[in-house]
Amino acid sequence: MDSTATPDPILLRVVVNKKKNRVLYAEAEKDFVDILLSFLTLPLGTIARLVSKDSNTKPCQFGCISSLYASVCNLDPKYLNSETCKQMLLQPRNSMERYNQKLKLSIDDTDPIKYYACDSCFYEDGSLVSSSENMKCECGGHSTFLLTPCKSLLCSGSDQNETRDTGDDTLEGYVKETASFVIAEDLNVTPADLNTILRLLKNLRSKDPPQEFTAVLGSNEILDLLKRMLTSTTALTDLLLRKEHSLVNSETPFKITDERRGRESTGTMKMKVLISKSKSKILFAQVEEDFVDQLLSFLTFPLGAVERVLEGNSGLVCVDKLYTSLNNFDSTADFKLEKMKNMLANLKVAPYFKVNDQMLPIDELKCPSELSYCYSRLDRSYYLTADERLYSKPAARGLRMCDPKSPIMEENSGNGYAKSRTKFMVADDLSVEPFSSHHVLSSLAKFKVHHHDLEERTICIGAQEVLSILKASLVSTSALRIGLNFFDKYY
Repeated sequence: MDSTATPDPILLRVVVNKKKNRVLYAEAEKDFVDILLSFLTLPLGTIARLVSKDSNTKPCQFGCISSLYASVCNLDPKYLNSETCKQMLLQPRNSMERYNQKLKLSIDDTDPIKYYACDSCFYEDGSLVSSSENMKCECGGHSTFLLTPCKSLLCSGSDQNETRDTGDDTLEGYVKETASFVIAEDLNVTPADLNTILRLLKNLRSKDPPQEFTAVLGSNEILDLLKRMLTSTTALTDLLLRKEHSLVNSETPFKITDERRGRESTGTMKMKVLISKSKSKILFAQVEEDFVDQLLSFLTFPLGAVERVLEGNSGLVCVDKLYTSLNNFDSTADFKLEKMKNMLANLKVAPYFKVNDQMLPIDELKCPSELSYCYSRLDRSYYLTADERLYSKPAARGLRMCDPKSPIMEENSGNGYAKSRTKFMVADDLSVEPFSSHHVLSSLAKFKVHHHDLEERTICIGAQEVLSILKASLVSTSALRIGLNFFDKYY
């Protein structure tokens, strides 16, 4: 099949209340539901990149995640722990990449993962492997020898007993080919049955009978749907009926519990915040690499993992509904793998994308502990595999995967993204810059505040504050002000 050919569209049967110009529900099968579930696996940085593109609608802003992503685009790599870190943040890997490879319509433009071995010692047992090209090896060589990953390394989310090759399509996608689903306008997904349809029809509350039509969805419509999901409470209605709907994300007010309001954090990270006293607003913060690592990690988090730590209450209504609708699925009847429901409900970041001091409970997918290079006589290629029985005698065993964030031959390289002992400025919208007097003066000029109105405070923050900033970053352009508003006694 020609990879450049335009993929066939997806047909969606839609039931509408014509009088109210509202989608009651859509009936869909595997192709469309797989795409919806794949949205949950997308890292936040990937989403920010995708929604910045034109489709049938204009680019849209993904809260503060878009400004955080843009600031990384503009950040000099010398302020990061390695040259590879910037690329990792701008093109974060999807830990469920294996299951998204053959979606009928894929909008993710992230390059498929590749592995590289050292050009000098790749035949030796115990040599290094990297997912980044040109990484420097202990022997002085560079990782330039391309290896083809076998499926055992792409079946992300499975345990090692389930990672063997079992055919071309056994593990592709999420739901079964025979499954049928009903999708509400807010993207709540339910396996189709009579009770579900009757319940949705009761919402019609009109004497006029519902009407049906067939929607034709191409790649542009799928990207539009992702944008609507982030900016609307009625994503399907806005996509299919209200084309003129504005892609503006309203700022969701935060409800801070009385127990936390006005209390000191027990966190260990210190930050200096510059406050406008008259506006009661944080202008920016001076921070060190530990806090910046927490922020940069946001770009690597799968959307579904963020939903989990926020307990399905992110403030993005359609995303919340999509995530919590996983409870409607039957692990055996609806999914291709019995463990798929649990995998989607407990998504992880891709291998080596987690920082060592990550404060939020989002785990990292681990690479298999035993890796080998194997040679395939069929296509005369070298494969990186965790199951050498599938191939001829291994060329090398006991291979070690290299963390791209921490180059072997560089001194003072930490285990995060930001360079150690570096000061940064973080704006209210989470844009990150190296700290300098020039950036301070530029920020003050932008805010047009008098120096008598400024006050500096030092606060300590921990995991709960990072979580609040994460939530605010999804739904607003003022993540520091909203996420830290329980420090109100400071401003």
